[in-house]
Amino acid sequence: MSFATSLTVSTPTDLEIVVERIFDAPVDLVFDCYTTPDLVRRWLTGAEGWSLATCEIDLRAGGVYRYVWSGPDGASMGMTGTFHEVQPPSRLMSTETFDDDFGMGKMLVTIAFHPDGDRTSMHQTILFESKAQRDSAVETGMAEGMGISFMALDKLLADLTSPL
Repeated sequence: MSFATSLTVSTPTDLEIVVERIFDAPVDLVFDCYTTPDLVRRWLTGAEGWSLATCEIDLRAGGVYRYVWSGPDGASMGMTGTFHEVQPPSRLMSTETFDDDFGMGKMLVTIAFHPDGDRTSMHQTILFESKAQRDSAVETGMAEGMGISFMALDKLLADLTSPL
């Protein structure tokens, strides 16, 4: 496995999940892939058979984002968030909740993007209101889902950075 595809997920405190990942692309492009609806739709799809049917992003402090995934047999999963900080291309902070709570409640998500030569180091902290909510998130298999999505983001970044 190349360094660019490694994913680290840890639980440093009873209330946090920390996700770290290196992407083989410049920080501006990775930030754009996180914040531009047409690009987000191309990688944040989840497991096979799922797609991001709704992707609305109002990229400003106080702005709202809405994602709805569609899956097999009419399944769907939705999430809404509100941005608290937007500092292109280095930082996003938002609260988010899933339509079906999954026992996770409201989460505070902070994502930092750092240039590392031609690569980008991403550090994401998800802060929960209780240990039980953090544990519920871990039990959903979120790390596996993030890994699938990040592999799709790797492909998108490679497509966007390859010469014509």
